[in-house]
Amino acid sequence: MTSRWAESPFAHALSYFPRFRRPMVLGLLCVIPSAGLDLATMLVVRDVFDGVTGAHGAAPMAFRQVLWWSLLVMLITLVKGAFKYGMRYWVTGASREFERVYRQDLFDHLVTLTPHDLAAIRTGDIMSRSVADIEAVRMFLGPAVMYNAQTAVVMPLALVTMALIDWQLTAVMLVPFIALALVVKVAAKPTQHWSHLAQERLGDLSTVAQENFSGIRVVKAFVSEAFSRSVFQRMGRAFLDANVRLATVRGLTSASISIVKDVGMLVIVLLGGWHLVQGRLTLGDFLLFSAMLNWALWPLIAVGWTLGMYHRARAGAVRLNQLFALQPSVRELPGAVAPVTLRGELEVRHLTFGWGATPVLHDVSLRVPAGATLGITGRTGCGKSTLVQLLSRQVEPPPGTVFLDGRDVRELPLTFLRRSIGVVPQDSFLFSESIASNIGYARDEIDLQTVRAMAAAAHVDADIEGFPHGYDELLGERGVTLSGGQRQRTAIARTLAADPPVIILDDCLSAVDTVTEQAILRGLRETLRDRTAVIVSHRVAALSLADRILVLDEGAVVEEGTHEELVARGGLYAEIHERQRLEAEIEAL
Repeated sequence: MTSRWAESPFAHALSYFPRFRRPMVLGLLCVIPSAGLDLATMLVVRDVFDGVTGAHGAAPMAFRQVLWWSLLVMLITLVKGAFKYGMRYWVTGASREFERVYRQDLFDHLVTLTPHDLAAIRTGDIMSRSVADIEAVRMFLGPAVMYNAQTAVVMPLALVTMALIDWQLTAVMLVPFIALALVVKVAAKPTQHWSHLAQERLGDLSTVAQENFSGIRVVKAFVSEAFSRSVFQRMGRAFLDANVRLATVRGLTSASISIVKDVGMLVIVLLGGWHLVQGRLTLGDFLLFSAMLNWALWPLIAVGWTLGMYHRARAGAVRLNQLFALQPSVRELPGAVAPVTLRGELEVRHLTFGWGATPVLHDVSLRVPAGATLGITGRTGCGKSTLVQLLSRQVEPPPGTVFLDGRDVRELPLTFLRRSIGVVPQDSFLFSESIASNIGYARDEIDLQTVRAMAAAAHVDADIEGFPHGYDELLGERGVTLSGGQRQRTAIARTLAADPPVIILDDCLSAVDTVTEQAILRGLRETLRDRTAVIVSHRVAALSLADRILVLDEGAVVEEGTHEELVARGGLYAEIHERQRLEAEIEAL
């Protein structure tokens, strides 16, 4: 973890609070008059009891006086309620606004990362951190701060008032307070451990649920419902066990606090009762001490709750900081300027690249003139998809290796580059929206005419019109409503609708048959006429639109030329072509 987060787990979260300073200060300032009015209410009630019983040798208070004092108590209660409302409204409101901004910033940060940056973190775990962990941090930096402020104000007021009435009884009352502090201290470590474990188990449970719901077709295809249930059940039991252990610790802590409170009340009854009998205390003072015990112990109980919340929030803050500490591997360089016009010429110069210590591409060079179409093929694992990610800068290429219109793609603004190079990936992800919304995803406003035209170019219009709601048909998660081929064709239509000057098709026709593939290619011929295109495929038939074809093998360019030239050369391309021709003939039988 970087030094930025090494100072404190809450350093990043606290950096948001200056913008919420005003409501937080207003809310915390309400604590002082609220506590003062609480004390005033108890003192008035004490005086009323002493007045009614004729303490200090005075005549008993008349009912008319009791009524006036009661009205005063009611008035104080109303004013006190207003201050308490303001305290909770401002502090809780500020913490909720912090939660909204914090979660939005986390989302904004995550979308700057590439899939490779997040490869080590599961989706369910990210969801758990985005919800449960942020909520824990909010509770600690919002309501917990409010409760601690109440403790800081109430405890001195209570102890000073009690000492002025009977210092001996107050001194004895300090024993339960000390005992309460020890209980909180002992409970701190197990509370922290089980809080952290419970949050991790929630992430595991969320991941299992997310993966099984997203991959429901695989679960059904392999009749793995029972296995999925058992895995979810095991994760659920682990989550339950961690939370039961946490609840046990909290329950024991709560029970210990309750015992301390009852012991304190017993001390008041015994020692305070003795002082009452001796005349050192009035009935009002005796009742005031009882009320003071509850008044002073509640903030201490809140401190115990805050301590438990601290450990949960600390674990959450650490997990969130781990996400914020992830730095995007692809960044826009300072001073990046977009060109006024773009022709769309792509060039790669002596590109060598690997994933860590694993080499993938070796000294690859190619050039695609503006408006031309390049085909790339080769055996599985030869580096085709990696090359595509480098061309579109989804993965950061080495400096001076990938160029667009003669400019290093690293020197171009990322937004400009993303809009200029449209990529249809192998994994055709669709959103849980209507088909029209998915195709028009890259446009500010959905133009149904353009959507229909691009769907026709991708040869998916007939399929869409066959749905009950046509282009308004809602898709399931990841487009599960559609078949694999329909998803791929819809993804092609989405990229075409974005109208980029450069289009890269990364083996995006693998889920359709050869007849449909040829129909799609015929539809794309006109659409790609004025665009630079790169068609990546392991099937030779998909490269029929290409002006030139590049053949990769073990990360290196081994052949380059037109279809006819490569077939006549008798190399790897000819071998692939012949094998696929024989497979097609066998299938035709």
